[in-house]
Order: sequence, then C-alpha cells, then structure tokens
Amino acid sequence: MEILILLAVPTALIWLLVLWNQHARTSANLVPIFAVTVVLVGSVFGYSFFHLSGGPIPITLDRLMLGGVVGIFGILCLRGSESLGPFNRGDIIVVGVMAVISASTITHDWRFLRNMPASRLLFFNLLPVALYVVVRSCKMNIADLKWFSIVLGLLGLYLAITAVFETRGLTGLVFPRYIMDPAESEFLGRGRGPFLNPVSNGIFQCIGLCAIWMWWPQVGKRWKVIIIGASFVMAAGVFSTLTRSVWVGLIATGGLFVWCPASRQMKGLLVMLATVVLIAALPVVGEKLTSFKRDKEVSQADMEQSAQLRPLFVIVAMNMVKDRPLLGCGFGQYAREKYPYLQDPYSGRPLSATKTFMQHNVFLAYVTETGLVGLLMLCAMLLQMALISLSIWRDEHLELWPRMFGLMMLVGLANYCINGMFHDVSIIPMNHVLMFFLFGVVNNLYSNKSAFYKPGVYSTLPAESVPAIIRPRALLAEAASMGPRKKVDKVEAISQSS
Repeated sequence: MEILILLAVPTALIWLLVLWNQHARTSANLVPIFAVTVVLVGSVFGYSFFHLSGGPIPITLDRLMLGGVVGIFGILCLRGSESLGPFNRGDIIVVGVMAVISASTITHDWRFLRNMPASRLLFFNLLPVALYVVVRSCKMNIADLKWFSIVLGLLGLYLAITAVFETRGLTGLVFPRYIMDPAESEFLGRGRGPFLNPVSNGIFQCIGLCAIWMWWPQVGKRWKVIIIGASFVMAAGVFSTLTRSVWVGLIATGGLFVWCPASRQMKGLLVMLATVVLIAALPVVGEKLTSFKRDKEVSQADMEQSAQLRPLFVIVAMNMVKDRPLLGCGFGQYAREKYPYLQDPYSGRPLSATKTFMQHNVFLAYVTETGLVGLLMLCAMLLQMALISLSIWRDEHLELWPRMFGLMMLVGLANYCINGMFHDVSIIPMNHVLMFFLFGVVNNLYSNKSAFYKPGVYSTLPAESVPAIIRPRALLAEAASMGPRKKVDKVEAISQSS
C-alpha cells in the first residue's frame, strides 16, 4: 500500500501543478511538457526499473504518468480549453492500423503465451497511440518545441554515455543498475541502455542527436563547440551498440540533417565526398561487419550464423503468406503458427534453425501476422508520416523550429525502416512511443501551421488560410515592423476588424 501511495504522488503533483498555474500560464500548455516527460520516464524508469502487479496490466511509472496526462487532457477538453479537433488523413490511417491489428488480435487466441498478443496490442500500440492523440491535439508553441528538443537531446546524451560505460565494463557508472544485470544476458556487453536492447537505444540516440543539432542556428560559438563535442560523444554511443543497422541509421541521420538544408552546390560536394569515403572504407571494414564479437554470451561464429539466418526468415514468411495472404495467421500468433513451415523438405535450407527466433524484419512480421491488409496499412501510415513531415520541412513560411521537427520525424522514419529491415522494431520497448510522440508533434504542427508562421508572412497568404484567432496577433506583429504612420493605420484596421 505504501508503494502505491508513493506512485500516486507524481500524478497528484501534476494535477496540483495544473491548478496552481491556471493564472500564471495557460494550463493547456502544460500538457505537451508532461507528454514528453512520459517518454523520458518510460525510457529510463520503465518496466525493468520498477513495476507492480496490477492485474492484467502491470503498473509502471510511465503508465501512471500517461494516465495522468490523458486525464488532464480530458478535463481540459470538457472545460473547453482543449479539443480533439478535426481528423486529417494521418489520423485516419493511424486509427486504421490500430483497427486492423486490434481485429486480428481479438479474432485469434489473444491469451496465447500468457496473453502475449493482447500485451503487444496494448503496450506497444494502443498506449503509444493514446499519447499520440494527446500530443496531436493539445495546444503548442515554440517554447514547447524547445523543451522537447532539450529533453530528447539530454536523453540521447545520457544513453550515449551509458552505452560507452557498458561496453567498457564500467559497471559502477551505469544507471539504472539492472542494465548490467547478468541475469538479463541478451545483448549483454553491448550498449543496450535501459531498454535492454541496442536497437531501441541507437534509435533514441539518433533522435537525441537531431535534437541537439536543432540548436546550431540558434546559439553562439561557445555553444556550437559544446554541440560538436556532444555529437562525438553520441557517435561513440551509437558505435557502442555494436549493431550494424543502428550504424546505418546514424549515417542516414547525419545525411538527412546535412543534405536537406544544404545548397545545391554543397549537395554535389557531399555526394563526391561520400563516394570517396565509401570506396576507401568498404574494402577495409567490409569483412569485419559480418564477423565481430558483440554480446558476452555470443561468439563470433554465432554472429556469422545470425547473418546466415536472414534468408531463412524470408523463406518461412513467404510460405506462411502463400497460405494466408490477406489476413495472416493473427496478430501475435507467429510464435505458434511458424512451426509447420519449419519442416519444408523441398527448400533445401535448414529452416528449423529459426525456430527459437521471432521474425527479424518488421515488414515480414506484419505480413505474416496481419497479411497484406496489415502490411499495406503499415506502409500507408509510414508514407503519410513521411509526406506530412516533408510538407512541414519544405514550408519556408514556417519558423525554423517547426521545420526542424519535420526533419527530425523524417530521421525517425528512416531509422525505423532501416532497423526494421533487420529487426522487428514494433516489439522493441519504447520504439512506438517515440515514433507516435514525434508524429503527434509533427501532425499537430501540420494542422496548425498558421500559428507558427514567421512574422510578416500573413500578408502574403489568403485571408481564409489564417484563423480568426490568429489574425489580430499576426497583424500586430506586422505592424511592429512598420513605420509610425503605417503602424497607426494597421492598428486601426485591427480594431475595426475585431
């Protein structure tokens, strides 16, 4: 009982803080701050750090906080301070994906393997989407975006330092302690972080690196030196994951963040430089990429065998899809339904070698369990996320901060897909929480672009594209940059229109 009371304290503090700040600051603006705190707490102090048996749903700190954030948002909606707003295409596709996997779960044995399918649906999909709904709908401003970048940047830096300590065997400096627990032997010896998984750890570090780089145009020389130093630390952290797909994700991260803002001449120079580096480095590191020791419990020979299993996963998946092409074997059912397909004497391949593994590809995982319907919905969701993010980045009328978040979402999608080609990233802790949080931010910006336009832009846009609540503030911002006579005329026009 004492522990439950202790866990209730953060939720109570959130409610009290909202009430106390009603007059000092708009209470609705606290929602995005608490939302990114859910990501932070879930990453560092998640299930492995602390959990209680709460019946079918284990109680963790981040789930309590998420419940508090959803509750606060619901109360603000009832009071009229917040609203869900109209859905757009991105929202509809997210709901569609959730509907497909939910239907696939409940129409099959969702109690299989101690409720594993139901747990995957709830913890890896529905709860992240609940966070998405809150972040997608709440009111935001530039200060909130800066706060997001600070939290994600510091989180990425912490993960990088911890990953270096892990691989160097500095057990006493690793926090939380369970990261170095020998009882959790999988990936031990690599930079797996509080997620206990190097893939999720690497993805979060790449996003943290983007968050730090966001400050580059905003700060002076001293802070730029600090940013460069932090970038080297985070590159070392990504390398410490000892995961090839994560390394490729880091290259994609740097490429997107350098390529997209670069001029046409600079892009040509970058292509030439990348080609030279690739030609020079590939003969040196090519063979080592497939055979180097990583985990403490995994030998170099085991790693070579792991690489040889990839084609076998594809064969098993394709055979399963042939029998159930549209709807698959059921969400979360792969662990049971794969066994008949491991005894194929005509393939000439040792397919039974994959029997102790899950699918090592997120797209193959979806197509085997939810069929072509689920796979197409997943691809449509990722494509829509990319289109919305690209639209935000390309809109030069927007302030720099929202545009940079569009670019960050593109980086997140690149890391999700690159790592997803070699791992089922949909069942790795916190991956979907991060992805849906970022998409919630970006889709919020996309739906409220006019609130983030640069000063002076409104006069170049059609009047109907600027909401009425924004127009007076926008016109006043324009008036501030005008001469005395024009400023008076502009203010008079505002008073007449109001």
